[in-house]
Amino acid sequence: MEDQTARLTRWSTCSVSGHPLQAPFAADFLGSLYNREAVIEFLLGRCGSFADEEAEHRYANQIREGGSKFEHLRSLRDIFTVRLTPSEQAAEAAGSPESRAPFVCPVTGLSCLRFPMSALPGCGHAFSSRALAQMQDSLCGLCGKPFMQEDIVQLNGTAEQIQSLKQQLDRRRAKKAPKDRPRAKKRKLAADSLDA
Repeated sequence: MEDQTARLTRWSTCSVSGHPLQAPFAADFLGSLYNREAVIEFLLGRCGSFADEEAEHRYANQIREGGSKFEHLRSLRDIFTVRLTPSEQAAEAAGSPESRAPFVCPVTGLSCLRFPMSALPGCGHAFSSRALAQMQDSLCGLCGKPFMQEDIVQLNGTAEQIQSLKQQLDRRRAKKAPKDRPRAKKRKLAADSLDA
């Protein structure tokens, strides 16, 4: 089981840059948290576009340290804005790591360090699993936007949960992959017959 300090780090640090989390927050469909600007800079780096030499060095370090950890980040469609509720206790510097939980569930007030939290990609609101289980008719408890159970993203989950989310991501990408259009097939057949 992960210790509290490691869990606090995952909830307070951008996964790609290693800098403290700052709004606007983003999450990917595997449940990792990011600073939105850091992901944009990373994606530009993947395309070979850097704002300056420092950005190029940051990108090289991210690839070196992260390896294939970020290969699923291909475009801005691979992340969504997540609306985390800051804990009023987070400002306190003293005490145990648990008392410094950076975020809480907006419905139950449960700490992200002690209880599983999930986000709804459609609206970005994040809740504890307890709060999600109580939501009637699969409607967001804050904004009322509908969601489907398979769309829920466990934030900073276990290795097993991340693997399950990766399988869901692969299915989602396969479903959205462009189908071979009949016209394209006809053009290809016509081109092949001309070559023959």
